[in-house]
This record gives sequence, structure tokens and C-alpha cells, in this order.
Amino acid sequence: MPTNWCARALDGHAVAVLIHVEVQGDAESGFGERMFVYQTRLRDRYGLDVVSLTVLTDTTASFRPSQFRHRRWGCGIAFRFPMVKLLDCVAPQRWAELEASDNVFALVVMAQIRAKVTNEAETLKGWKFRLIRRMYERGYPQTLILEVFRLIDWMIRLPKALEADFRQELYAYEEQHRMPYATTVEQAGIEKGLQQGVQQGLQQGLQRGEATILMRLFSCKFGPDLVETYRSRIESAEPEQLEVWSERLLTADTPETIFH
Repeated sequence: MPTNWCARALDGHAVAVLIHVEVQGDAESGFGERMFVYQTRLRDRYGLDVVSLTVLTDTTASFRPSQFRHRRWGCGIAFRFPMVKLLDCVAPQRWAELEASDNVFALVVMAQIRAKVTNEAETLKGWKFRLIRRMYERGYPQTLILEVFRLIDWMIRLPKALEADFRQELYAYEEQHRMPYATTVEQAGIEKGLQQGVQQGLQQGLQRGEATILMRLFSCKFGPDLVETYRSRIESAEPEQLEVWSERLLTADTPETIFH
């Protein structure tokens, strides 16, 4: 994830710097070398100074790559890059710093950490509610609350029953504090419902189209009278079944051989 940045060198002159941030979620043996490859390719492509940084979100305590070294026949490479391990933030002092921060990104970091290190679903539900409630307590704007809600909701996945409990608790909290807008849960649900509605509408449209085509071909081969006999069956069939019947229609001698 490269980003342009303008900095000042020690002599006061402005320097264009390309910031390369890599977020790594799993332990990877060749990660240091990959960071080096990205660094060199970015320098070669953009002709700028490149600063490579990495954020490790995995739970392997021993995975802490911060360099890549290679040496052969007197020729060597020594590449170092700053590294932040989110797992370290579980320590009491670091966690307290995150909780005290009014930066909304601190909530996202805490959600990621809890999603990684918490195994008990009920405890995880409590953390999810606590982090989202904190946005209300700090008076964040509605649009920001909704965006962060989506992110935390994606990071912290709960079993279906606990997810229902969590949403009911959040709904009750929002009602209790008389939020002057549609609740976060409702708003997220509305948008998700609209997306699902569009997808479902497209799928139903395709299904009707396939059924119509099959009935036309059926009519051409066996006559329009027999189409009415099988119309309801064809119109209620799933797309996969319609596809099978369409293939059988090509070689069928009687309707029964299609629908057997």
C-alpha cells in the first residue's frame, strides 16, 4: 500500500518519499525478502526514496521479521524495516494507551486484536459491544460511527445466536439514549438488505429468463399444448435444474425423458 509523502531532510530541503505499508496477517517464512523485493521495485518504478513499514496482525509471538540479509562471494544485502506487532498491544500498559486514545483508529486496532486473541465467543461479544458503545460515548458523527461499525462488525464475527443478542443489546442502548437517527444496526441492515435485494432480483430475473427460453424450445419440439402441462414445474425450478432440463431437451423423444 504505497502512499506519497513529503518530508524535510536534516538540511531543511523538502524530500518526496514513498511510504510503503504492508499489513501481514500470517507468519510467512519469506516475508523479509518479499519486503525487500517490494522496496526495490517501488524505487525502480517511481524513482523516489521509499520507506517500508510493516504491521503484523498475526498471533505467532515469535514471528517478528524486521530485516532481510543475503550474502554470497563478498556481495551482500542488509535491508531493515520498522515493524509493529499488534499482539504486543495486549500488554496492560499498551492496551491502556489504546483505550485512552481518542483516535478512532485505536478502536479498530483493539477490535483486530480482540478478534485474534479471544477464543470465548461470549467474551468476544462483550468486547464488540464495548468498542462500538465507546464511539457513542465520544460523540463521533453518525457517518463515522456507521463506517467504523461496518469494519468492527466484519472483524469480530460471532455465532448467529450471539450476533442476534449483540444486535439486540446495541439496539436497546441506542433506543435508551434516544439517538436522533436510524440506529447503527438498522442502517447497516437496510444497506445490506438493499444489496441482497439487488442480487436476489438479478438472480430471479435470470431464472425467469431461463425458464422462458426452455418453454419456448419445449413448445417448438412438442407443441404449445404440452407446455401448459409442465409450465408450473418449469417456472418454479432452480437455475441448475433448468440447465439440466435444457440439455435433456436436445435429445429427448418425449417430455417424460426430460423431467424424469
